[in-house]
Amino acid sequence: MAPERKVVVRPVRTVRYDFRTLMGLGCFALGLSAKAQLILKLLGAGNCARDVAEVVPCSKSTVNYWQNKFVGAGALRLVVKDVFNEYALTPYGSKILTTSESGVPEEVCCLEDYAVKFGVLDWGRADRLDWRKLGRPRNWEKLGVKIGAVRVVRTSKSVIVHPGKLRGFDVDELLMLSGRIVERVRMVLENRFGLVLDDVGAALHQPITRFYSEEAGELVKLGTTIVEDVGSIDNSPPERVPHEEYVGKDLAKARLLMPLKLTRLEQRVEDIEKKLNILADNTNELVFLLKRAFVPDNANNLPSQPIEYQKYIS
Repeated sequence: MAPERKVVVRPVRTVRYDFRTLMGLGCFALGLSAKAQLILKLLGAGNCARDVAEVVPCSKSTVNYWQNKFVGAGALRLVVKDVFNEYALTPYGSKILTTSESGVPEEVCCLEDYAVKFGVLDWGRADRLDWRKLGRPRNWEKLGVKIGAVRVVRTSKSVIVHPGKLRGFDVDELLMLSGRIVERVRMVLENRFGLVLDDVGAALHQPITRFYSEEAGELVKLGTTIVEDVGSIDNSPPERVPHEEYVGKDLAKARLLMPLKLTRLEQRVEDIEKKLNILADNTNELVFLLKRAFVPDNANNLPSQPIEYQKYIS
C-alpha cells in the first residue's frame, strides 16, 4: 500500500496591482487603524515616505511597513521609481478609503504653490545670508522643514515664502498644511537669522487646485480652455499632464463633492421614476374603473344622438 501523500495548500498571491486576490482580501478583512488609513491616503496621493512620516507623525520604518503591505495587497501601485518612489491608489485602494455610503472613492487633488508675502520690519543678519540657498528646497530640508518644496525669495521690502505643491484628498487639510509650512519657515527666519516679519502675511493669489482626471485627458484632445476666475483644462508645462484647474477654495471643494452629488442625483431620479410609474399604474386603474361605472355595457348599441341633444355625452 502506497504511503499517504501530504497535501500542501499554497496561498493565492497577488499577481497584479489592480486585481484583489484572497491574500489581499485577508490583509484588511479586520479593517485599518486611522493611522494606517492616513498613511495609505498620503502614499496614494504621491507623497514620499519621508514626508508621510512627518505628517502622520510616525517613524519612516512604520511607513515602509505599511507601504509594503499595501503594495502586496494591491492597494498601491508604483508609478515613478527614482530617488523617491511615487505610488498611486489602485481601485481597491480607493475602495478601502471610501467612507461614504454611496461608495464613491475619494479623488486626489493637488494644491499649487500657495505663496505668502511678509513685510520685513528688521532685516537682522540678512546681509550674511546666501539668498540663493534659501531659494532651494534641499536647503530647507537641512533646516528642518521637510514637507513640501519650500523656497524663500527676497524683494526690496519683503520676503515671499513658497511652500511648494501639496497633494491629498481634502482642500481644507491641504490649506492648513500649507499654512503650517509657511509658519514654520517664518519661525526659522526670525529665530535663526534674526529677521522681524509682519505678524500677518498676504497671499499672492487665490488657492489653485489641480485634478488629474480621465475626463481632463479626453477634453484636452479637443483643445485647452481657460475660464477667467474659474479655472482651466490644459496640460501646461513642465508636467504636461492633462488636468482640471480651479481657482479658489469653494470651487475646489465643489469639484471634490461632484461625484457624490451626481450619485445622489441619479438616486433621486430613479426614485422619481419609480413614483411616476406607480402613479401611472394607479391612474390607468382609476380610468378603467370610471369607465366601467359611467359607461353602460350596451353603449355601442345605443342610437346616436344629435349634436343639439346633449343629455348624454360619451
